Amino acid sequence: MSILAISETAGSLGREIGRAVAAALGHEFADREIISKAAERFGEGVLELTHATEEKPTLWERFTETQRRYMAYVEAIVLEMAARENVVLVGRASTTILGKIPQALRVRISAPEGIRAQRVHQQQGLTADAALDYVRRSDRERAARVRFLYHVDWDNPFSYDLVINTERLSADEGARLICQALQEKRVEITPTARQTIRDLSLAAQAKAALLANPMTRHRRAPWEPEQVQRWIEPTTQKAVVVREGRRNASELMRRAVLARWNRAKKTATKKRG
Repeated sequence: MSILAISETAGSLGREIGRAVAAALGHEFADREIISKAAERFGEGVLELTHATEEKPTLWERFTETQRRYMAYVEAIVLEMAARENVVLVGRASTTILGKIPQALRVRISAPEGIRAQRVHQQQGLTADAALDYVRRSDRERAARVRFLYHVDWDNPFSYDLVINTERLSADEGARLICQALQEKRVEITPTARQTIRDLSLAAQAKAALLANPMTRHRRAPWEPEQVQRWIEPTTQKAVVVREGRRNASELMRRAVLARWNRAKKTATKKRG
């Protein structure tokens, strides 16, 4: 059982390496699939969610909560997939989202700018100058997005467990290095780690469900499992005190939020009718 998150730069072979690892280990692979799952579940457009994860935020977006809401949807999917284990996640800030999970192997894959531009030139048929511009713009936009959302330096090597330079490596060679790293005991998913991941996943799903509903979007709630000490049941307004640990707290919150969401949808449907 293992969880792999890859941060890759344009032309670095990161996606190819991720797919090779997934194929070798029989793991699920997700890159753009993360966006499509989030769009389908939370009713947002694929283009909007892609922009929220890959491109530099506009000045207007820096003063609104929309982009953070979009990322909450992406975080819910990333953590849900991580909770299932045996998964390879590429991009979408997955290495940052899984930062609270020590057993998740976080890998940075890159190469010198010129090498990456040459690969983009060959793969996409761009001119040499256009390929170099593409690589540089991609680096700037992704770094700005991660800095805006998580206040971390995308290029900081200390944010990763393993950094791979593919200047002289093929995708298969890079995949072998990662497969070897995944054999280490440190990244073994223990029962305690498994419970922590499930807690984080449930809390993220609850947060995303609440934000997806316009009627509950602006309601403040404790998103972290350890912060969930009580939840107000909307029909009775009685405080439900949670004394049974983090797992039950996050599960209760998820159920309460989903129940409230369903009630709100039914009410809205009746009004329209």
